[in-house]
Amino acid sequence: MNRAHARVKRILAKQLRDRPALDFGGAFFVVAVKEGSSERIHLDFNDDEHGVSWVVPFGDQWEGGAFCAPQLEKKIPVGPGQALGGMTRLLAHCGTPVTSGRRVILTLFSDKNLLQHAT
Repeated sequence: MNRAHARVKRILAKQLRDRPALDFGGAFFVVAVKEGSSERIHLDFNDDEHGVSWVVPFGDQWEGGAFCAPQLEKKIPVGPGQALGGMTRLLAHCGTPVTSGRRVILTLFSDKNLLQHAT
């Protein structure tokens, strides 16, 4: 991660100088934004196999949108002001439908291809 962060800082030096809030210090390199939830069970194959993905929801109060891990038989509600981390390349997951309100979610992760280029 340190090598990948150094590479990103080198390649994006001007952009990060202009917008320092976009430098997450190597904790993750990709931010995806989605409204609602991903209701199909899936694996995040582009994630680094050793990395942790973070789910950060925000928005008005909503119903539904829990993080589901069928392999673990777990359903975890994640609400405003909370975050959830998991190895989503290895753990099949989905979200329950959002039945009311508006839920926007940030997914923070590191793409395996970026990390491969940093070695």
